[in-house]
Amino acid sequence: MAAFQLSVQVRLGDERHVIAAGQQALSSLDDDGDHKRIAVIYADVAQAQFQIGDIPTGVTYARRALDSDQRTESTWGLQHLGTVEKALASQQDLAARELLGDLISTRRALGSSPA
Repeated sequence: MAAFQLSVQVRLGDERHVIAAGQQALSSLDDDGDHKRIAVIYADVAQAQFQIGDIPTGVTYARRALDSDQRTESTWGLQHLGTVEKALASQQDLAARELLGDLISTRRALGSSPA
């Protein structure tokens, strides 16, 4: 339920509640963690950060999402990063450009089409 609330906050563009909802969603997962869900939560937080213009924080969360996806080889999580990939495409920040390249490489390696 916490992950759903986070997704709603992201879609509403309510940046004031996204981080709190993201932390609540992450804390609702077990310590062992479901990396597929973790990846989706990180991707949602990243997307919200890009929407409010906080590129460095967005890159940090997107990188965490990608790392979780790579550990599980999850195409589901990687597809969820599609919106993040679109946000990164317009960024000139070096870290954002590197992350975009990593997303594209991982997508190709896993054989996943963009979301």
